[in-house]
Amino acid sequence: MTDETTHDSHIAGDSNGLDGPTENTASPRRRRGPVYVIGGGFLAAALIVGSFVAGSAYRAGHPLNGGNAVAAAETTTGADSCDVTLNVVASVNQWGSLAEELGGNCVKVTSLINSTSADPHDYEATPQDLAELSKAQIVVLNGAGYDGWAEKAQLDPSKQKIVNVGDLMGVTAAEEHSHEHEDSAEGGEGHHHHHHGSTNPHLWFSPDAVLKASQAITKAYSDSAPDGGDTEATVQRHSNTWNGDYAQFVALVNKGRTAGVERHYAATESVANYLLDYIGAVDKTPATYTNAMNSEAEPSASDLKNAIGVVEGKDVDILVVNPQEMGEFAKKLESAAKSHNKTIISVTEQLPENKKTLLEWLTSITNQALATDTTNGYFLTQDVKDRTLADYEGEWQSVYPYLKDGTLDSVMEAKAKKGGMTAEEYKKYYDTGYRTDVEKIVIKGDRMSFTRGDKTATATYKYDGFRILDYEKGNRGVRYLFTATGDVPEGAPKIVQFSDHGIAPGESAHFHIFMGDDSQEETLKEMDNWPTYYPASLTKDEVATEMLAH
Repeated sequence: MTDETTHDSHIAGDSNGLDGPTENTASPRRRRGPVYVIGGGFLAAALIVGSFVAGSAYRAGHPLNGGNAVAAAETTTGADSCDVTLNVVASVNQWGSLAEELGGNCVKVTSLINSTSADPHDYEATPQDLAELSKAQIVVLNGAGYDGWAEKAQLDPSKQKIVNVGDLMGVTAAEEHSHEHEDSAEGGEGHHHHHHGSTNPHLWFSPDAVLKASQAITKAYSDSAPDGGDTEATVQRHSNTWNGDYAQFVALVNKGRTAGVERHYAATESVANYLLDYIGAVDKTPATYTNAMNSEAEPSASDLKNAIGVVEGKDVDILVVNPQEMGEFAKKLESAAKSHNKTIISVTEQLPENKKTLLEWLTSITNQALATDTTNGYFLTQDVKDRTLADYEGEWQSVYPYLKDGTLDSVMEAKAKKGGMTAEEYKKYYDTGYRTDVEKIVIKGDRMSFTRGDKTATATYKYDGFRILDYEKGNRGVRYLFTATGDVPEGAPKIVQFSDHGIAPGESAHFHIFMGDDSQEETLKEMDNWPTYYPASLTKDEVATEMLAH
C-alpha cells in the first residue's frame, strides 16, 4: 500500500488506475508491536440499471429537450437548462446534498443544519428557519423524531411538496425519544447524549432509505416543474446519472459479498448501523452497552468493562466512533481499539465538509468497512506488517526526467480522460510530486546509494517501523521508515520513507520515496513531493506503459 491518495478524486493517480500519489492531511499512528445485499439492495440495483438505461427520454411522447436541438445538446453534454428554479429547504445537509445533486442548477437548496459542528438533537429552530420552511416549494425532512423542530413548522401539504424520509420508510419517533445534557464524572462536563429508544432515526445511512428518498425528491421536482420543460428534462437527467451511481454503490457491496467479506464491529453508538447491517457487517457491541447508550442511563462500570473486552478481543475487526459524540465512555473504547491495533472508522452524523454527495460519503464508509482495496487505501490496521529493505532491493530510476521530456504525456492524457483536470494541469501537478535530482537509487542489503549526475553517496540504514496515515477522505496509507546509521556522507539522506502498494512483505514493483535530514516525524509531514522510481531495467517507454497499466 502507498500513502498515495487524493485531495480530491479527480487528482489521484490511484483513483483512475494510474500511478501517482497525493495525500490528504493525515495523522500518523504508530504500530505497537451466493450474492445478496440486506434490504434488497441487489434487486434495487438490477431494477435501476434496467430503468435508467431505458430512461425517461420522452415524457408523453415529448422529447426531453422540448423540441429544442440546442437544449438537447446541452443536456447530453451535462449543461443544466432550466425554465424554472425550484426553491428547496432541507432540515439537514445529509438530505440537502442529495436534493442538490438530483436537481443541479435547477434547484436552490438550503440546508438548515449544514455543519458537523451543529448538534441536530438539541437544535432550536430560529424564526428564519421556520420562515424558510414555510416558503419552500419543496421540503425534505428526515423525520423519525430526528428533526422534530422542522416537522413542527407551519408546512402546507396542499401548497408544498413534502418529502419525509421517516414516513417513506415507516419509521416513526419512539415515545421514549429524548435528548438531555448531563454533567457527570464519566460523561464529562457539557457532554450531551441523544436517546432514541427503539428507533434509529439516522436514515441517511440506510441505502434503502436513500433510494426511496431520491425517487420521492425526483418526483417532487417533476411534479413542480412545467410539464415537458427544460427543468424537468434536467431533473430526469440528473436522476438517471444518480441511479447509475447508486447501482455502482450496490455493486461495491455485492462484490464484498461475493468475496465472502465479513466484518465484525463494535460501535460507541449506533449511528451508522443501517449501513453496516446493509453491507453484512456483524454488530458485536454488547447489548447492555448499546441499550444504555440509547436510553437515559449511562453504561455501568461492568457494561463498559465488557464493551472494552469485546473491542480488545479477536471477535472485533473495527470500532466505529462518532467524533461529534466523544464522551469519556467512547474515548475509553477508542483507546482500547488503538492499543490493540484495531481499525477505527470515524463517522459523523452530518455530511462532512470534504464530502460533496451522500453517495460519496456512504461509499467511503463502505470501502473503509470492507477494507479490501489496499491499492486505494482501504485495509485493516491489523493487516499491516513489518517489511525490510529486501522488498526494495535492486536498481531504480527516477521517472521525473520522463515527465520533463514528454515520455509521460500519454499518461497525463489518460488521467485527464478520467479525472477532473486537463493533461497540462496533471503534468504541472506531477512536476511537483515527481521532482528530484536523484536520478538513480541502488539498494542492496542494508545499504542505499543515491546518484546525482556523476556523484554517488552511500549509507547504511536500519528499519524504524511503519506509520499508518489517516486521510480526511477516509482512506489511509502506510510509510515504511528507515534511518541512516553511522557516518552519513553528504548526498545520502538521514531519513528515508517508502510508500508503495503493499502493506505486508513482498517485492516492490515501483515505489515513492520521502527523504529528509531532520527526523521521521518531520519527514512524515511531507505530502507534496514523492519522487517515484521504477526498475532501471525498463526503457522509458516501458515505464510509461507500466504507469498506464497501473
